[in-house]
Amino acid sequence: MARQKREPSPETEALSEKLGQTILRLRKADKMSLGDLSNVSGVAKSMISQIEKNEANPTLATLSRLSQALGTSVEAMVSNSPAGSSLVQHSSIQDTPELTSEDGLCKLRIIGSLDTIQFVQWYDFTAEAGGILESSPHPHGSVENLTVLSGQLEVNVGNETWTAHTGETLRYLADRPHSIRNDGGRPAHATMVNILAHAVRTR
Repeated sequence: MARQKREPSPETEALSEKLGQTILRLRKADKMSLGDLSNVSGVAKSMISQIEKNEANPTLATLSRLSQALGTSVEAMVSNSPAGSSLVQHSSIQDTPELTSEDGLCKLRIIGSLDTIQFVQWYDFTAEAGGILESSPHPHGSVENLTVLSGQLEVNVGNETWTAHTGETLRYLADRPHSIRNDGGRPAHATMVNILAHAVRTR
């Protein structure tokens, strides 16, 4: 799958600037030099400097390492909520990451928490008629949960195939190649939750 390119919105640019300021503030509060933070996080000193100056767009993995080294969370660093608010993050549609299948007929909007994406991945999934999303194996023991909100979807894992209609849920092992196909005659909409674990009890 390829990430769909988007032009950064003013909100995204402001958020990126706030991120750099937040990392700089937390680093100085902990009395850490760029070298100190680089050693603890494993992120190159030059990259940290560029992020603090709003000259780089860090990946989720980079933000995760920096947040751990600074004793905070990814969501806290990128949050646009007022200080002291119970709201962790309010994302606009434009700033919600979106992935597209190779055939261009399926879309995955990443609506889950950035802090838990290494363990739980939550997507809003849509597929045009005939669209297919092919996925590589997830870590051993992972389970994918697919709830069809409208339409009909077919799931294939190995030599097994199941079909789910509106309101139905399929839970299946996803630590092997698998695919989701819209085999109905109209668009389909579903919620997908991937539990990425080394051991998930399925029975």
